Amino acid sequence: MKIKLVIFDVNQTMFSLSEIERLFRINKLKKELVEVWFSSVLKEGFAYSLSGQYIDFFNIGINELKKIFLQNKKPFTEKLIDNIMKGFENLNVHSDIKQSLKLLKKKKIKVVTLTNGSDENTRKLLKSNGIDKYVERCFSINKIRLWKPHKEVYLTTCKRMKIKKENTLMVAVHGWDVNGAKLAGLKTAFISRYEKMLSEFYMPPDLNAENCYEIVKKL
Repeated sequence: MKIKLVIFDVNQTMFSLSEIERLFRINKLKKELVEVWFSSVLKEGFAYSLSGQYIDFFNIGINELKKIFLQNKKPFTEKLIDNIMKGFENLNVHSDIKQSLKLLKKKKIKVVTLTNGSDENTRKLLKSNGIDKYVERCFSINKIRLWKPHKEVYLTTCKRMKIKKENTLMVAVHGWDVNGAKLAGLKTAFISRYEKMLSEFYMPPDLNAENCYEIVKKL
């Protein structure tokens, strides 16, 4: 498997949502509700995309966050909602990701990011976590206006980098993301630290490990 480009998903794959969990707890919401909220944001994003609409991650996030407060009978203000969403500017990188980026640089494999969120925020996170020097470019669905796992999102990224899909590896902790890339013709790697297993209905990834460093060592 000759890999020339590695595409990293951003939220949960590269960066932990522990900061969002902290903000939930401060506002008297259980940290477990972060996963409920995040999954709801993805669900709505997928639904809009399938129906031919496009709403970005930030605006869906605000709407779904208000639902969480209402469903749990907790008071909120617009400022409070905004403060929680700003937490995405302060996410911390997973330790295995930092190690992996260093190794990829040694192997002379190009690295880019691809997010359903904001490319601008991704750049801020890379810089604040001291890993921006390892990432060549940051891509977002905001340009193509289709949510991952639509195959065009992955294929457009390959085209912009001028690297064949067969020589590109998509890395993610989300099964739906890995499967979407696989169906688009890319090589894929599933980090199992988060979901633990893939759906039996998904196409098997080319690589599978508990952490990213174990995957990169195999390239």
